[in-house]
Amino acid sequence: LKQDVGRLDRLIGDISNASRLDAELSRESFRRFDVTRLLTDILSIYDSAHKPGEARVTLTAPEGETIIPGQEGPLGQVFRNLIDNARSFSPKDGEVRVSVIPEKGRVLIEVEDDGPGIPADNLETVFERFYTSRPKGAAFGGNSGLGLSIARQITLAHGVTVQAHNRTDAAGKVIGARFEVSLPLS
Repeated sequence: LKQDVGRLDRLIGDISNASRLDAELSRESFRRFDVTRLLTDILSIYDSAHKPGEARVTLTAPEGETIIPGQEGPLGQVFRNLIDNARSFSPKDGEVRVSVIPEKGRVLIEVEDDGPGIPADNLETVFERFYTSRPKGAAFGGNSGLGLSIARQITLAHGVTVQAHNRTDAAGKVIGARFEVSLPLS
């Protein structure tokens, strides 16, 4: 009963956030901010709340600032949702890697895990509302199926998108998932 109440509470909170999101995105204007600083702040929260057995979250970023235009709060939500998703699929004591990769006129933010990956025919459907697919034996109800949908909604409002890929080893075996967000530099 306690688990069901917790699951329903998360679901109601996620539905409320998703419903409120469009109004918030249309009201806020874009401002220039340092995405590396934002990610550093987010990762410090995961680090301070880390519990034994949970996946650690690490950041690889270039020295200095990485200034982008956008809405810092909503983009922070995108990164938290991607990290939460990666952590939920990571093995015990695993690692979620967040990378800031400057490209020509853009910056690529990657979130990678060492989980089971994503079925090839679900690389787009994972972004649909209430989509959730867990490996056999995973606890039911730990996720609402809205996190990736919200991430897609926010990135689309920024004129970019979030994409899902599988990570593979040299033999082509899936060794995890990677989510990418490519943002313009300011």
